[in-house]
Amino acid sequence: MSQLDLLLSIIENPTRRRILQELVREPHYPLQLSRELRVSQQAIIKHLKVLEDHDLVSCYLEESDLGGPRRKIYVPTMKFTLIVDVGPGYFNAELVDIDRQEDDGPVLISDRLPNDELGPEVRRLRETISQTDRELINLQERRKEMIELKEAALGEARRLVEDNIDDYQLRRVIFEYIHRPDLPLEEIARKLTLRDEVVMDTVRDIVGEEES
Repeated sequence: MSQLDLLLSIIENPTRRRILQELVREPHYPLQLSRELRVSQQAIIKHLKVLEDHDLVSCYLEESDLGGPRRKIYVPTMKFTLIVDVGPGYFNAELVDIDRQEDDGPVLISDRLPNDELGPEVRRLRETISQTDRELINLQERRKEMIELKEAALGEARRLVEDNIDDYQLRRVIFEYIHRPDLPLEEIARKLTLRDEVVMDTVRDIVGEEES
């Protein structure tokens, strides 16, 4: 199973997504998560084990406020971006920006502040988030435009190939050649489970060039 498929299978569960959302806000122990999410502590522990087994979270021990046994505190440990685009003429699923943090416990971004400094810091961080959100929206709009352009080009490529090439296998090769300009011909051959020579000969015969 690829890393993309693995992560999709893990975070498809809504309770695990809610756990990650809570842990991003601050570290939690299982009983806290159980109360916050209104899910049994046994179920929370099972979900945390799945997340921990796949390095999405880690834990450390902390003394109990009530003087009881030490408890496990969980924090997120991996950051990644999953992109899935589906349209009538376009499909894309990719995993980007995997970056695991060192397991050194929680990350503290500031020390405790005097009361008169807390307000300005809250306002500053809120404005930073607001500005970041606006820029992300602009990026999403630009990305949407690029996806629409690519989808149109793929639709034109599909029609071109279907109207001019009778052989199914040759259509697969040429469509993939257009669709994945980043891949060498050898990689296209492996992706289509064809011999390298078949792909190279097809491209040379139809496109009129030989690529390495």
